[in-house]
Amino acid sequence: MAVEKYADEIRFCASCAKMCRHVCTSGTITKSETATPYGRCLLAYYIENGVIEPSKEVLDVLYQCTTCGLCQANCLLDYDIPGVVEALRAELVEKGFANEDAARLAENAGREHNPYGEPHSQRFSKLKATKKANPEVIYFVGCTSAYRNPEIAEAVLNILDRAGVGYTVLNDEWCCGSPILRTGYRRQARELMRHNQEMLNSLDAKTIVVSCAGCYKTLKQDYPEQGFPLKAEVLHASEFIQKLMNVKEIKIDKKIKKIVTYHDPCHLGRHSEIYDAPRKLLKQIPGVELVEMEFNRENAHCCGSGGGMEATYPKIAEQAGRRRVEEAKETGATIIATCCPFCKKQLLRVSDGEIEVFDVAELIAQCLEK
Repeated sequence: MAVEKYADEIRFCASCAKMCRHVCTSGTITKSETATPYGRCLLAYYIENGVIEPSKEVLDVLYQCTTCGLCQANCLLDYDIPGVVEALRAELVEKGFANEDAARLAENAGREHNPYGEPHSQRFSKLKATKKANPEVIYFVGCTSAYRNPEIAEAVLNILDRAGVGYTVLNDEWCCGSPILRTGYRRQARELMRHNQEMLNSLDAKTIVVSCAGCYKTLKQDYPEQGFPLKAEVLHASEFIQKLMNVKEIKIDKKIKKIVTYHDPCHLGRHSEIYDAPRKLLKQIPGVELVEMEFNRENAHCCGSGGGMEATYPKIAEQAGRRRVEEAKETGATIIATCCPFCKKQLLRVSDGEIEVFDVAELIAQCLEK
């Protein structure tokens, strides 16, 4: 079973001092002892040992988790609690127990190849992407940049054009599989992965650039783990743009005289340990004063939209996002910069216009030399 490989973690987690409850994104909002990392591990232990049966109440606890990894970052034994949650979700899905909202994401992805259920034929309709012969770079746009925040994709493409980078986008890009995998629908996620692997590996590009933190983590880590290795190197857009800056392929000549704070996306930060590249880019923009929120880097609070939470428990997700916006405002910043369309969409939605929210690539694109 999917949960078996976490047996030791489940056992020890259920019997530890349980300090992780003080950092859990959903646990601190719901004030529920069960909806904490150790509470979820205890449920996993009971289910695996036949003490309790799966139920709607169990599903509620399991899906009230953003899989942000803040618990693991504060665990003395570094236990992979998000892995436990994802594995148990997958096991229950296989047994026929499903969260309706999570099931809808998988159904949408199966039908239209994106979790939003938007027409697949319109995936790139908002973009002005160009394709070049013998591209050295594949830009994997991602569902959220394609359907909800196309300005992020346009910023990345603008930077690639300015740098003279030969790039292409996939003719038939599908969802990377991240939201489907996180919510327990592994079979459906593998179908998406298999398709994208074939498409990506059919090209001779050396690099796959992604601007979504979820896409990055999935392509970089989950694809090979699930048996779908990619030939090209996977880089987040912040890493790739930093490389372009280092070799002076692009030049910034405009100022943004603003106080900016950076929000670390969970999948890019804690899950992938990319903290410096986005900050280096922001510091290279003339006029920008970069200030840190109290909780940053590996201790950054989640925006609330990860792990399917935005779809399954939007009110909890909204409260998490509002808390993050308040933390940003406390720094005196007028701009929140981030490196994930999910995070931008969430923080922008809950900010009520009180603070601006941009992807780092957008800020860089605004300042490029003409």
